Amino acid sequence: MQSIYKYTISLILSLTAFAAYAQDKNIDTLQVKTKWWNGFTMQADLASLVSSSLQKGETYSMEGGVQVNLKNKYFPIFELGFAGANKTSADNIGFKTNGLFGRLGVDFNLRKSMKDAKPSNNLFMAGVRLGMTSFAYDVTNIKIMDDYWGGTQQLDFNNQTTTKVWYEIVVGVRVEVIKNIYMGWSVRSKNLLSKDAVSEVFPWYIPGYGLNTSSNWGINYTLGYRFH
Repeated sequence: MQSIYKYTISLILSLTAFAAYAQDKNIDTLQVKTKWWNGFTMQADLASLVSSSLQKGETYSMEGGVQVNLKNKYFPIFELGFAGANKTSADNIGFKTNGLFGRLGVDFNLRKSMKDAKPSNNLFMAGVRLGMTSFAYDVTNIKIMDDYWGGTQQLDFNNQTTTKVWYEIVVGVRVEVIKNIYMGWSVRSKNLLSKDAVSEVFPWYIPGYGLNTSSNWGINYTLGYRFH
């Protein structure tokens, strides 16, 4: 009788321990599915390096970013870069500049996962950015016609300074090619918010934005590593 009693107590204790273990596993699984923090990715843009080499120094750019993964749905991102230009036009007007630029924004994962399925590391995203740069620039060899006395006068405008702000609409994909190593591309519609004054000698090129027009298109191709 005593042996049966001990066996029963042992069985009850074993079942209780197993149930507690199973419950803890379920809680852990639930936490994995619902946790907000899923690491961050540090990435470099390869497209800007390729474009810089093709432009042969007339324009150049390099940039990288840090993107946070929140619940595999929201991806806040900060991008930082350096860009410049050294251009002489057909009528011999020179333009030169360089400077830092930054962008702050968020991407949203548009790819929906199946219910209770493990979140995919391959993403289709859309997002927005707000970009800004402050820089100095030189515009040289501008020829002004003298309508009264005749002839021309050459003017140089050195160390002009300005701040430009713009926003970007971004669509792209990101794929895990090897564990924790990601590659992706994005297309960007850039729209300038800062306007040049009518009397201002305005810059031909804006670091991080491109040519000084009301809107631009850009392409990024990134290589990154995810830290958990």
